[in-house]
Amino acid sequence: MLFLDHVDIAIDDLSLVTDLTLSLDSGTVLAVTGRNGSGKSTLLQCIAGLRTVAGGTITLDGVLADETDPDFRRLVSAHLGDDAVFAELTVAEHLELLSTTWRRGPRAGAELLGDAGIDHLADRFPHTLSTGQWARFDLCAAFLPGTALVVLDEPETGLDVEGRSWLTHLVDVARDGGSIVALATHRPDIVADLGPITVEIGR
Repeated sequence: MLFLDHVDIAIDDLSLVTDLTLSLDSGTVLAVTGRNGSGKSTLLQCIAGLRTVAGGTITLDGVLADETDPDFRRLVSAHLGDDAVFAELTVAEHLELLSTTWRRGPRAGAELLGDAGIDHLADRFPHTLSTGQWARFDLCAAFLPGTALVVLDEPETGLDVEGRSWLTHLVDVARDGGSIVALATHRPDIVADLGPITVEIGR
């Protein structure tokens, strides 16, 4: 369960979220919507344990959201657009490393690349990928671990119509597997396709 208990979020003196209480069971999708600059990304960073809240608490399966806590890190994977990769590893090697770390089996990464339609890029280095190719690779990395919580900041960025359909499929599979998926998006069609619990920031 992901539990936001009377959460306040602020940057400097600017209040972004006030007294947000929300409880999400396993297999739930949360869509965070709102205009640019309203605080969607900041809320996701707090949920992922990358930023502290100004008030209240965020817990996942009873563990306080804090990315410095190994117990919390084992529960979360994320796609936050930070381009964090190892320059010396290929696309396939990145996913092989994740598969080993998360004990997902030797074929898990290759299967995801195939589903994403980018298995022909397995031996390329991530920094040589196009924007759309990178988006698919990064989503493979986010979903591969099969964690209790997957956090996605505007995951549709860089994806074409086919790619957005694949993204919806990924979220559905994760939800069916019991993961909580928290995502920020500007696209009403993705919200409509997923039928998630929705929180609008900055109304």
